[in-house]
Amino acid sequence: MGDNILFSLGDFQVSLVLSLEIIASILTFLCILFAVKEKIWTFPIGMIGTAMYFFVFFMQRVYSSMTLQIMFFAFNAYGLYKWTHPGKKDSAKSDNTLAVTLLTSKSRVLTIVIIAVLTMALGYVMSNLNNWLPALFPEEAKYVYIDTSILAASLVAQYLMAIKKLENWAIWFAVDIVSAPFYFITVGWATGILYLVFIFTAVMGWIEWKKSYKSTSKDTEFSDIG
Repeated sequence: MGDNILFSLGDFQVSLVLSLEIIASILTFLCILFAVKEKIWTFPIGMIGTAMYFFVFFMQRVYSSMTLQIMFFAFNAYGLYKWTHPGKKDSAKSDNTLAVTLLTSKSRVLTIVIIAVLTMALGYVMSNLNNWLPALFPEEAKYVYIDTSILAASLVAQYLMAIKKLENWAIWFAVDIVSAPFYFITVGWATGILYLVFIFTAVMGWIEWKKSYKSTSKDTEFSDIG
């Protein structure tokens, strides 16, 4: 987990990376719980957690996931605004906060295409970072295309969460299934366990948001993306 040991408990050494990972994992778990319940606190907590994970992934040389945290931070800031300031074309709840809506069939297909294209494009970039920017990335990135598939799908899921589309939870479910074993191998046990838990919270999120959608929608028409 890194060489910066903060303290030891017998034979168990607590490093800087492990400490940051555990705190970030707790914050991210709270972030998801608030998201399931449509609570606005999901975004400021998420911003703090992503900032901490940025350094965890950098120190572990998982550059795609490191980059993902920058985008997560931006989408959390956007979601914080979007949920509390729905536009004229958005569906709003009685308290004037953004309501849960669905993607059109066309937008669902487009979402899959975007994830696939992003995975390939980002995989090419990440596999060459150590050649292009050796001062910043002295070592070759590990597990590039698994890492970038998680990055691409997570970016799309986070954006869909920011605009309150129900389908974000389906994408998160797929991301969590892949991420749990991947992060056990590349980052550490705390993040691996976190993503195992996220598999169940994604299911919870789908159920809760579907109830919310049914309670606020007056018809069954799909709303478009964005």
